[in-house]
Amino acid sequence: MKKLTAAAAALALAGAFYAAWRSGLAVRLGDHEQIVEWMRSGGIRGPLLCIAVQFAQVVIFAIPGEVTQIAAGYVFGPYLGFLYAAAGIALGSAFAYGFARLAGRPVVAKILGRARLTRIDGKLTSRKGRIALFLLFLAPGMPKDAMSYAAGLTDFRFLEFVAISAAARSPALFLSTLFGAQAYSRDYRAMALVGAAAVLLLAGFLVYWRRREQGA
Repeated sequence: MKKLTAAAAALALAGAFYAAWRSGLAVRLGDHEQIVEWMRSGGIRGPLLCIAVQFAQVVIFAIPGEVTQIAAGYVFGPYLGFLYAAAGIALGSAFAYGFARLAGRPVVAKILGRARLTRIDGKLTSRKGRIALFLLFLAPGMPKDAMSYAAGLTDFRFLEFVAISAAARSPALFLSTLFGAQAYSRDYRAMALVGAAAVLLLAGFLVYWRRREQGA
């Protein structure tokens, strides 16, 4: 029964990937103007579409998250944009975690690739796995969406994973929505300052991570 359930889950996700590719959704999710147009729908539809776009971006992890997050800030401003984007990302992360729990390692290895899964595993299953999880989600440029799938194969409890990933994602997510809001208002000076702050934070984190790895 467990194998049958895992096979059904894998087929469902594969079908979703295929449908997104065939319909052109995967391409449109990387198009800033298209996403902005969706999010500007009237009433409650706009925020719901914002949440849905963030959810899809996590599940279809090949799509760059910064595009959808900046669009959220562009349309809704830094605070509501952050709130809607965070909700969609949390739901997508929870789905990826649950899917991996249900489908099992062989299926997740096929989705992520064995080499990538092995690398992530080495971090998350170490003695300081929870600290590593937080730092990996905090670091810009890390494959956070792929890590959501990998985390489902570890001993992290569901609520523990959701809380750690949400907290660690928040700083970069807020910078993205803030950048999007500044782009809408054409505040190029503020955009430059946010960009510079992001670069400095990244550089500082990389120095810290390298020292941590050397001291491990």
